[in-house]
Amino acid sequence: MKPKSECASCLLSWVCERSGVLSKEEERLPLTKTLLEILSREFHSEINVGSLSNKLTNAIPQFISQSSEFYQPLKRKNNQLAKNLLGAAENYIKKGRTAQQKFERACHLASTSNVAPMNIPSDAFAFQEVKRLLRGRTFFPAMIGPLFQEARKASKVLYITDNAGEIGFDSLLMAHLKEMGLKINLIVKEGPFFEDATMEDALFFHADQWVDEIFTLNGFFVPKEIPPAIRDLFNKSNLIISKGTGNYEALKGEVEGKATIYMLKIKCKPIAAEIGAKIGSFVVKLEK
Repeated sequence: MKPKSECASCLLSWVCERSGVLSKEEERLPLTKTLLEILSREFHSEINVGSLSNKLTNAIPQFISQSSEFYQPLKRKNNQLAKNLLGAAENYIKKGRTAQQKFERACHLASTSNVAPMNIPSDAFAFQEVKRLLRGRTFFPAMIGPLFQEARKASKVLYITDNAGEIGFDSLLMAHLKEMGLKINLIVKEGPFFEDATMEDALFFHADQWVDEIFTLNGFFVPKEIPPAIRDLFNKSNLIISKGTGNYEALKGEVEGKATIYMLKIKCKPIAAEIGAKIGSFVVKLEK
């Protein structure tokens, strides 16, 4: 995705707050200066937002490592809270009367679990939207495009995850895709990386039971910048499933014509305009 003018300040805030969450004031000043220097040099109308995010985070590994002390206990709580809901979530999927309805219900859960805030998380994610969905007290996420038909004709899926906790609901969708006969390769972050899902979080939910292989990536999935082994996976996949804001920004306009399903909560004006949905809404959108 190409940036809008407001993306610069948003990126600065997102990276600076998250990476400096445990830093003292005298440490945050050089952190901010480093990020501002990169933005001043690299921010332009044609850069990919995910690529710019990677440039920022790759420049401050010591701060990201330090911040993990804040995020690790938070991620463990997220995982446990999600795990507590999985039984009811599985029943919700099973209530679908057709294969298409079951697939769509799994997508509902994966989408409405994407609740990480734009600012620093102050507590573990309670997954209130998922709870409302399970109780029938909220609207379904917007389902845009022939999602089930595209999934049914695919053979190899590349599933790009977002946060810890919500990956538990992703695992239910992965299990359903596996039952449909699809081969799935899973991408998680190479830790530490804020509240994002890593290999540890994937294995907590036994995602290895549903996928052919799990790969780690340092930063966001920008197709032109990924390592050769993962690039080969991308080339051989005929369906991409992308979770969350950061992955949307990294993949939008970069998927080279591949069918892509984006699942996320709309949290900013540029993405709301790109997708055609209101801020605060949850969407599951197919783009080709």
